Amino acid sequence: MATSPVAGSAPAPTREQDQVRQLQRLRRWALALADASAIGIGVLVADQFTSLSNGETVWALLAIPIWILVAKIDNLYDRDSRRIRHSTLDELPELLATAAITIAAAWGITGILDAHLSSSVMVVIGSVAFFAAILLRSGVRWLYRGIAAPERTLVVGAGPKARLVAMRLLVQGGDHLELVGYVGENEGGEVSGPASTGAHYYGPPEDLAEIATGQRVNRVVIADDELSARAVGEIITTCRSSQVSVTMVPANQAVLGPGTELNRIAEVPMLDFQFGDPPRSTMAIKRTMDLIVGVSMLTITAPLLAVAALAIRLDSSGPVFFRQVRVGRDGRNFTMYKLRTMVEGAEEQLDSLIDLDALDEPAFKIANDPRVTRVGRLLRRSSFDEVPQFINVVKGDMSLVGPRPEEEAVVALYDERQRQRLRVKPGLTGPMQVAGRGGLTFEERLALERDYVDNLTITGDLKIMLRTPRAVIRGDGAF
Repeated sequence: MATSPVAGSAPAPTREQDQVRQLQRLRRWALALADASAIGIGVLVADQFTSLSNGETVWALLAIPIWILVAKIDNLYDRDSRRIRHSTLDELPELLATAAITIAAAWGITGILDAHLSSSVMVVIGSVAFFAAILLRSGVRWLYRGIAAPERTLVVGAGPKARLVAMRLLVQGGDHLELVGYVGENEGGEVSGPASTGAHYYGPPEDLAEIATGQRVNRVVIADDELSARAVGEIITTCRSSQVSVTMVPANQAVLGPGTELNRIAEVPMLDFQFGDPPRSTMAIKRTMDLIVGVSMLTITAPLLAVAALAIRLDSSGPVFFRQVRVGRDGRNFTMYKLRTMVEGAEEQLDSLIDLDALDEPAFKIANDPRVTRVGRLLRRSSFDEVPQFINVVKGDMSLVGPRPEEEAVVALYDERQRQRLRVKPGLTGPMQVAGRGGLTFEERLALERDYVDNLTITGDLKIMLRTPRAVIRGDGAF
C-alpha cells in the first residue's frame, strides 16, 4: 500500500499559471457581461412589444445588478475554474432559477417604488434573458477555449481506476482537457494501467511537485484507492502551494451518480441515495418531448430520407429500410427501423463473422464490417441511418434518450445486473453516444447507462440531446 507523502517544498506558481488565472478572471467578467447583455436584449424585445418609456426602460434595467448578484451567490461565475468539467448545459436549472428570482425581485422593487412595470413585461424580459444568457455564455466559453490552452492534466495512480480516468480524459478532450501523463508507485501494467491508453509515466508521487512544474500541469486527478489519507493530504498540500487544481475520484465511484447528494451532520460528510422509478410527471414530460421532436424531425428530414432511399437502391439490391426485432423496456420486443446500410442477407452472414456464444461480454461491434455497403458507410458515419427510428419514438417503442436497444441474442446473455438497463425505454441517443460510442467497453457503457437509469431527469435528457450533434460530427467510435 502506498503511504509515502509527497516530498519537497512546492515551487512558486509559474508564469504560465499566472496567465491561466488572468484568463480565468477575464472569463468571470465576460460571463457577467454576457448576463448583463442578456437582460439588455430582454428589455429591447419587451420594448418592441410594449413601447416602454425612457423611465420604464431604466427601471427594467434594474434587473441587471439583481441578476448578477443572484448568479454570484449561486456560483455561476466561479464554477468553471473550480470544476474539471463545466459547460453552459450544466447550469440550465440555475440559470432558470436566476431568471425567475431576478424578475420576481425586480417586479417587486419597481412595484414598491411605483414604477408601474407590468408583470407581463417582466416575464418577457426574464424569458428572453434566460435564452440569451444561454447563447451568450456558450459564446464566452467558446472564445475562452479558443484563446486559452487546454488544461494540462496529470493523473495520480497506475491501476484500473487510473486507466479509466485516463481514457475518459482522452475521449473528452473536447472539454478543454489535455492528458499529460500519470504518476504512480509503479509504471502499471500495459493492460490494466494508464499505459495501455498511451499515457506517459513520469515517476512516483513523491516527485509530483517537480513533475507538475516541469510539465506545466494545471490540474491533478487523484485516481488511486491505495493511497493513504496522509499521502492524499500531502498531494493536496503540494498542489495548493503550486496553485494546481485537484480533482479526486472517490472510492466506489460506480455507485455515485448525479442524483447522489452530499450532506453533513456536524463535521461528518455523508452521501444520500434515493431509489425508485422516476416520477410520473417526469415521464409525461419526457413522452411529450418524444412526440414533439419525433414528429418534427420526421417532417424536416423527409426530403433527405427520399434522397438517401434513392442512393441505397442505386448502390445495392434490397429494401431501403432495415427492420430488426430489438428488446425494449422490461424486456418487451419491438421492431426497430433503420436505413439499410448492409448488403441484403447480412444477418445470415453474422455467424461467419462472430461467435456470440464465445463473447467475453454481451456486446459486440465489428470494425470494418465487410457487409456494409458504400452508401452505408456514409450513412453510418453521419448517423443518418438512425433517422427512421423517430418512427419508433413516435410509436412509443423508444424514447429520444435512453440506453441503446439491443438484439434478442445479445440480451439473452445478460445477467441480472446487466438487465437493469432495460428498466426504461431504449433511446435514439443516450449516454453512450456522447461519451465514446463504439469505443467504450461493455462495462464502461453499462456503468454510463446504469447511471442514466438511476438518475433520469428531464435536464439530463436535454444535456444529452444537445451534446449529441457534436458527438455525431466528431464520429468517435462510429462504425
